[in-house]
Amino acid sequence: MRLLARALSRLLDALAPPSCAACDAPCCSTFCAACGPLAPLPLTEAGELAGVPLVVAGSYAPPLSTAITRFKYEGRAELSRGLSALLAPGLEQLRLPADTTLAPVPLHPRRLASRGYNQAALLAQDLAKQGAWHCDPRLLRRARETERQVGKSRALRLTNADGAFELRRQASRATAHASVVRVVLVDDVVTTGSTVRACAQALAEGGVQLAAVVALARALSS
Repeated sequence: MRLLARALSRLLDALAPPSCAACDAPCCSTFCAACGPLAPLPLTEAGELAGVPLVVAGSYAPPLSTAITRFKYEGRAELSRGLSALLAPGLEQLRLPADTTLAPVPLHPRRLASRGYNQAALLAQDLAKQGAWHCDPRLLRRARETERQVGKSRALRLTNADGAFELRRQASRATAHASVVRVVLVDDVVTTGSTVRACAQALAEGGVQLAAVVALARALSS
């Protein structure tokens, strides 16, 4: 699987040479020299979230925040491959069991229809290809539509996602539901952790263990 993924990656690079995720300048990594390097994550913000290891690429600051905005709001779904590559090494360091499943934070159907794709699902699927992990993009569902977290106070962010997620009762095509016992939750940005905790609660109620959280960036909350 890994050899096939690498061969496919080389083919894609040949057809569409890699460019900077923040400015589109030709480069051989996710960010060009002019945009990089990534902003370091403050030590106080590293470590754990919802009681499990947290893997992030960096702080929510340029060039990473610029790339995330393009990826999430400007229809640049193809940026997922380069951005997910920033996360693969950290996830590999956790040495999770082979039966671990990657599950993205789901979007509400109306938001998914408006955006055209779930950025967290793209990241999870690309990570699965890079590390030969399982991926179940439909393991969780959003039971109710929540307001966007951007611009909300910390107090409102903490409660906005309460009860917003459910574990699907039916198996998805990607993974037999009954066999999913350990999950790595994948998202684009974490701030207060309210969305992660709401997803963790839904997983726990279904007897599924949250093993780790993976996100492109961690943002400081006000």
